[in-house]
Amino acid sequence: MSWGAENTKSAVVGTALSASLGLGAVVVFTAVRDTAILRPLIALVAPQAWPSDLVAVSLLPMAAVLAAVFLSRWWPWLLVAGVVLSLPTALVHLFPDLAAHPSLSIVALAGPPVVLLAVFAAAQDLLRRGARTAGLVVIGLAVGTQLFAASLAGASWLMLAPGGLAWHLILTAVSVAGAVLAVVTRGARARDAEWPESRPLTARFAAAAIVAVLLPMAVQAVDVVKVSEILELPVASIARHPEVVVAIGGLIVLVGGVVVCALAGSRAFFAAATSASVQVGAMAPLLLAVYSVAFQPVLSWLAAAAGVAAGCLAGASRWRAQFAVGGAVVSALVLFILDLGTGGVPEKLIDHEAVIPGALLLALLCATVVAAIVTTGPRLAEDGVVVPVLGPLASVLVFGGAGAMTAVGVRDENAPSTRLEAVHHLGYSAGLLFLAAALIAGIAAVEHLRARSKQEAVSA
Repeated sequence: MSWGAENTKSAVVGTALSASLGLGAVVVFTAVRDTAILRPLIALVAPQAWPSDLVAVSLLPMAAVLAAVFLSRWWPWLLVAGVVLSLPTALVHLFPDLAAHPSLSIVALAGPPVVLLAVFAAAQDLLRRGARTAGLVVIGLAVGTQLFAASLAGASWLMLAPGGLAWHLILTAVSVAGAVLAVVTRGARARDAEWPESRPLTARFAAAAIVAVLLPMAVQAVDVVKVSEILELPVASIARHPEVVVAIGGLIVLVGGVVVCALAGSRAFFAAATSASVQVGAMAPLLLAVYSVAFQPVLSWLAAAAGVAAGCLAGASRWRAQFAVGGAVVSALVLFILDLGTGGVPEKLIDHEAVIPGALLLALLCATVVAAIVTTGPRLAEDGVVVPVLGPLASVLVFGGAGAMTAVGVRDENAPSTRLEAVHHLGYSAGLLFLAAALIAGIAAVEHLRARSKQEAVSA
């Protein structure tokens, strides 16, 4: 093996391995009780309230994410920063007294999003270097770790499983090792003559990223009083249906996100729309699947890991678009069948502890979400915009879409509010999965026609 080839191998392996290990911090943070499935971590860094004594600290996570978007060229140091910011999540289990300091909890919000952005930047470098398989797998793992973390968390009504502290400490140590490796392998990348030079963000994408990070704060402007004034309904009537406020806030963010993505360009728009559609569509069925196998944690972890691995393999193959479209269509059909087979009461899977169907559904959905998002990687890497598109732009669409989807989960006035309300409306989830399949198929068809026209022009 030549010296140059050895440098290339070291650079590719070091980059892929360090980015993958750094994701341990994301798993630790996401595997927290009472959190939403596939929560849009990057959008959630915007302050949801303004405590008078913590205003400056509340702005820190948002500032950290914005800085990460613009400093993605130095992703090894961003990975270090993200891991360090994530440490309070694990340390609070070792030192419970730290929980008395709310500022630490707020600062910890910045860690996982910064780690994700650093990992996306590493994947972009790998794809531009020509290490297509490694780059696509890293993107798949960045998405898949959030799904795997949901299987670790299990159902919100369960107490912390035995070994939870050990998991947190092990994964935190893994993330620290990844951050150290990212810095150590900088020399190998510098010696690789073909390693791509980083590109600064264009003004258009810089503006889009800034607006996307700030948009979630718009939900603070929506409350019961304002909604009652807009709809000209009594405050008491709106107060009986708080999901209306959530849906309106989500719709505002979603519309703003769509406009921002459209201004960023057609590639960015369709990539972000694909990513958001499959994530929002998978939220409710993933909740059903995770809760169905909640009392079999090992099976849950195995099913999620198998699904993520299958999604990464499918995404890294030549037929990634076909696999992604097929997975989304099959997942949507499974949801229709599940709804029909349970008589419109899908939570029967939970009540009867149907662990095998739940595990299969979990694996299928994990594979589908990962494969669908991975298909957008090569196009975005060509333009050098993996970080802003799969980061803030897609995240704000997921945030707004998830909020707006609460409107389809309207329950009877006398029925108690439950977290499983969305499970009763799997048809909407299936529709979003069909939309993701159509977007992937359409983009693949357009690219095929463009490539074919170029070949015909060259041959002529």
